[in-house]
Amino acid sequence: MEHRVLARSLAPLPEESLPGFLLRLAYRLDRSPARIGVLCGLSSLQHRLPAEYLLALPPQLATTLARTTRLSLAEAQALTLVGSGLATTYTPLVTTRLDQGRNHAAARRRWAINLSSRFCPRCLAGDGSLVQSTLGGAWRLRWHLPVVFACPQHSALLSGTCPQCRNPPNRPPGTERVGLLMQRAADGLHPAQCRHPMLGTRPASARINRSCGARLDQPSEDSPVMNPDDMDRLLVLQRRIDQHLLPEASPPRSECGASDRYFFLDLIAAVQLVKFSWPLGSNLVRSAALSSLIDSHANVIVNQLDQPVGPGTRSSSPWSAPDDPAECAALLLAADELLGHDPRDDAELRDRVQSLSRAAFERIPTNMAAAFRRMEFSPVLARALARKVNGFYQAGGHRHSKLRAPSRECRFSAEHVPALMPSTWFDTHFTGLVERVGPITVWNMRHLRRAASLKLVEMAAGGTWPECAETLGTPWNTAQHSLKILKRVLAPTESWEAFDQAVDQVACALDSHTLRINYAERRHALASWRMPDADWITLCEGLSQFGCEPTSPRPPAAAALVWAKVTQGDYLHSPALSALRRSGQNTAHLVAAVNRMRTAAGRKGAVGQLLHRLDQYASRLALTCDQSQGSTLVP
Repeated sequence: MEHRVLARSLAPLPEESLPGFLLRLAYRLDRSPARIGVLCGLSSLQHRLPAEYLLALPPQLATTLARTTRLSLAEAQALTLVGSGLATTYTPLVTTRLDQGRNHAAARRRWAINLSSRFCPRCLAGDGSLVQSTLGGAWRLRWHLPVVFACPQHSALLSGTCPQCRNPPNRPPGTERVGLLMQRAADGLHPAQCRHPMLGTRPASARINRSCGARLDQPSEDSPVMNPDDMDRLLVLQRRIDQHLLPEASPPRSECGASDRYFFLDLIAAVQLVKFSWPLGSNLVRSAALSSLIDSHANVIVNQLDQPVGPGTRSSSPWSAPDDPAECAALLLAADELLGHDPRDDAELRDRVQSLSRAAFERIPTNMAAAFRRMEFSPVLARALARKVNGFYQAGGHRHSKLRAPSRECRFSAEHVPALMPSTWFDTHFTGLVERVGPITVWNMRHLRRAASLKLVEMAAGGTWPECAETLGTPWNTAQHSLKILKRVLAPTESWEAFDQAVDQVACALDSHTLRINYAERRHALASWRMPDADWITLCEGLSQFGCEPTSPRPPAAAALVWAKVTQGDYLHSPALSALRRSGQNTAHLVAAVNRMRTAAGRKGAVGQLLHRLDQYASRLALTCDQSQGSTLVP
């Protein structure tokens, strides 16, 4: 079908939405929106205007709309959420799909979009110009976003329903599929008139239901009156939200509690925490009126969760935003208070969040708790949400991850952490802990060093301790045993905080280093390394012959010690010992040989000279590993 240029058109108003533009254009041309959709190439089958066009227009349709209405392509695309840029700044919209309107429920659960727009009556009345006095003001795109609840220009809350029929402007009754416009075939209605059908009043000969027809551009006399102080706080929040939605049109903003990428994700996650734990967070709003508004929405959700829906019955999604702008505003204000505005108050945020999260997860079913943990939010909020058991994030099973966010802002990364904290680090930073818990055996110190390395990885990369152990190449059962020893050593003296402080001191030292050793590269380079025979002969040159006892120095024992020195790992996990285990051979003699060389008595005579040469050999091998950068060293 060839689409001709319309005889008359309109210039889009700032921030105008596609449905609003079609309503104004249809009223000006005295045609129905459905007919305008056909003339502009937006609909064909049953004159339907698909809801997904609010999100974005296919390129060919955008071109046709621009040509027929005498707009530029940019102006036509700007009538949609994607074309206007809101889909970029409002993070929940980034992955939203509205294929034939079937994903609208999922979009509502994610707080991505409302197809039925909220509105400001005074904005719809226009700015007094001739065009807007005749055709009305713009139906703004951002009114379709659940986080937009007020009009700062007129210092008023938005409306969500018609003052006469009490229905949303674009939510059809019954099971009719939601489209871009309700009653699209009805003509003669002003763009600011309610198009909701009045069911049961249709004449037999009529093709469409009679519409409500009430004017939405006139403030309702029975609109709720908001306390001035509460209104001021809500407007401050709305302005901050608008600054993130329209950064180019806003003045430079101050630091906020999350980066732009996470601002809305954190805000929505906090809303769910407030809602599912209500009334525990009622102190966040500090107003009886605002608390009552949250009650109106949250109590329905809480009752729904406390009394599971029976077979054959349906309930509204507990995740969706409230339809009422005032209820939505109160929830968002509570969520904003929960998050706070200081990016440095990790500890205070954790204190605020933990009580609410515990109450929420006790109330919601397992599948909802899992869905909440799959939500994306900032590392700061993720750290605040994570439960800790004995100093580490709760593992929740052998390898089940509950949190991937780092538990600290680090300049170093997990690759800079050895599997066994070097004794020099331990002696420098753990003196206070050792004095607090009393004498520590050599083996217990080894377990503390291993646990400290696990904690450093958690700080830098996040994850539970089984994941941290995997990162370091430490067997899961070995890490578990070390944590059991750590609990046994620290629990009697309640020294978990001292342990955290000691590890944090190590982390600060690593942060300050400009040159850090990449232990992950060293582990990779020596993953299957064994000492070459020629190197062993050179190392033993000039030394008296070692005995033939099973515990006498041999190349595998020397290789295990060198590997442990280079990687700062546990010699028990060296390639030499791992190869024996894989082949089913006994490792006792090799372990005994290494232990004998490591004892004070074993460091005398020829063995002592050999150990000195092995240290020098390990230093040269470490330099080779650092220069290899990703290569695997083989004999």
